[in-house]
Amino acid sequence: MNSFGRIFKVTIFGESHGECAGVNIDGCPAGLPLKVDDFLVDIERRKGGTQKGTTPRQETDLPIFKSGLFNGYTTGAPITIIFENNNTRSSDYQKQRDFPRPGHADFVAHQKYGGFEDYRGGGHFSGRLTVCLVAVGVIAKKLLKGIEVKSTILEIGGEKDLEKGLQKAIDAKDSIGGIVDCKVNGLPLGLGEHFFDSVESLISHAVFAIPAVKGIEFGAGFAAAKMFGVDHNDTIADSTGKTTTNHAGGIVGGITNNNELEFRIAIKPTSSTPKEQNSLNWNTGEVEPFSVKGRHDLCIALRVPVVLEAVTAMVLTDLMLLEYQIPRRLPKEEPIYHITTQAAWEAAKELGYYEAASLDTEGFIHLSTAEQVPGTLERFFAGQTNLVKLVIQPEKLHHTLKYEIAPSLNVAFPHVYGVINLDAVSETIIINN
Repeated sequence: MNSFGRIFKVTIFGESHGECAGVNIDGCPAGLPLKVDDFLVDIERRKGGTQKGTTPRQETDLPIFKSGLFNGYTTGAPITIIFENNNTRSSDYQKQRDFPRPGHADFVAHQKYGGFEDYRGGGHFSGRLTVCLVAVGVIAKKLLKGIEVKSTILEIGGEKDLEKGLQKAIDAKDSIGGIVDCKVNGLPLGLGEHFFDSVESLISHAVFAIPAVKGIEFGAGFAAAKMFGVDHNDTIADSTGKTTTNHAGGIVGGITNNNELEFRIAIKPTSSTPKEQNSLNWNTGEVEPFSVKGRHDLCIALRVPVVLEAVTAMVLTDLMLLEYQIPRRLPKEEPIYHITTQAAWEAAKELGYYEAASLDTEGFIHLSTAEQVPGTLERFFAGQTNLVKLVIQPEKLHHTLKYEIAPSLNVAFPHVYGVINLDAVSETIIINN
């Protein structure tokens, strides 16, 4: 109904013209730093009234935290966030109550809920509630360390020149649809299950929570129906699973395969078109002409990319938690350390990043907490000189930080999967061992 997810469980509530829209997020790991500023960029991307073709309705949309946050960190308890509705014009909807708007949920909601539904601005069916999804996406993207989720508009009204496509709608005094793409990079191999919990199934389920979505395709998508098998199959190029093409869209058998995840969605034209149209008049029982009043988007696709990123990140966060790729309690953001030779550090500065010699064979770089540094020096660098200790800020790492148990010691050591970006190194200390 209004909830999604197994561990990272999201529930949205509220109506377009009610007191507020809001979201409850259960299962968010404890220890995630979170503040209002974290939400501002993505909320601004979703807003109407800031770009041509979007609704003039504007809300401040500052998140108000009601639970799950203490001293700037998530507590592990359910997080409740609300967004107040302050810029509503409900009278616009009272005047057209006689006509269920074509393309909207007015008719089915009235029949299902017997007239008790809040019809103002579409009520609980409104795209207004996507602000809640964006808030979830902000949190999810912070949890997906080293994973990039990026969405862009591919076309509007069949035009790859977005301005041209939008102008078609302006000239026609009508609304128009579009196609939006989403790409995810940095995912580990092995997320998802076969059949009902395939990555495609879960993403599709979440994506159709975005009002106006009418279709989805992964990789080659519907074009695959016109291809031969030998052309569609992606050649596996190496032992990591990387392929020479990506017609599968990064998912095979419902499971991520260590390639870029890519899919596209079709967005219908905004149902509230300024054009006069016909619909049933509930009072007369006749089909009559009418026009939709109020403030509406000319092209809702313009506001979809950030929402699409959000629901995608939401699904992937749940999958990462299920696979223990994200811990339920995040480590405190205290500095961590890497010991290396001064020569290796000088070479890293030339390259622009640090890559350990063991990376090719083991896939990760060994790090140490402050308490583990003496033991690391004793075990691995006994008697060596010309060493340097890199002081690393975990929150600035571009790649995934994980804590894994060293069986021989029964102690959790931090690791970085991927290279260390130099801007995460806050200090270097020369060691005379």
